[in-house]
Amino acid sequence: MIKTIIQRSINIVASSCRSLVTPCHNSDVDFLDKYDPQQVSLLQEPLMVVDQHDRIIGRTTKKDAHLLANIESEPSLVHRAFSFFLFDISTVPSRLILQQRSTEKITYPNLWANTCCSHPLFTDDEVNGVDGVKHAVKRRVKIELGYELNLNLFYLTRIFYQARNIPDDGIFGESEIDYIIVGKCKQNTPLDFKINKNEVQQLRAVTLEECEDLVKQGVTTPWFTRIVQEGLLAKWWSTVDKQELNKDAETSNEIIQL
Repeated sequence: MIKTIIQRSINIVASSCRSLVTPCHNSDVDFLDKYDPQQVSLLQEPLMVVDQHDRIIGRTTKKDAHLLANIESEPSLVHRAFSFFLFDISTVPSRLILQQRSTEKITYPNLWANTCCSHPLFTDDEVNGVDGVKHAVKRRVKIELGYELNLNLFYLTRIFYQARNIPDDGIFGESEIDYIIVGKCKQNTPLDFKINKNEVQQLRAVTLEECEDLVKQGVTTPWFTRIVQEGLLAKWWSTVDKQELNKDAETSNEIIQL
């Protein structure tokens, strides 16, 4: 069972960086043979391990960050991530660009999610809070959607959630503090993008009601599902449509636990 940390302080790894790096032996990666080789290669990306206040306390690989053995351990391993929401404001109300994750994805294949979901890396360009996350958003949008993101990005808040993989393979899951980043564009539809089929099956520009319908159908990722069910997406969407989103939100200690 995922260790819920909604009602208590996050009990996570709080030791030295050395203890966060797990040696990779051949026997450890045999189970990866069944997955797409390109996706497997990405499992060695360096991610940030963070504490309950989102302070960096070490580094780990994408693979180790998503293993249930590390997520369900005591203490739990938590990493930094982002969820990017791109709104097409050429219509009123605006539409949100959703992506359907590819069949090749190791976690949550074939499910619908927001425009782009990934991780800032443990690199000089991406460890610096909101600015580092925005750099990661632009990097991943170019990789996944083939799109140069030359527009203003706005930081809204951070959320924390944990979830098992879907379908539940008993191997992978999520345990992350997720930066919510929003962008606004005009006359950008899915046809403007050149999607990377190893990452994304398709894009769709949708209304809030259509997002809610997808959630009811059970075809969305856990983080997107909870964001919709908790009313957060509706709140953020209203801010966009009322043209109230013009700068980053004030940095605070708040991390919304879903």
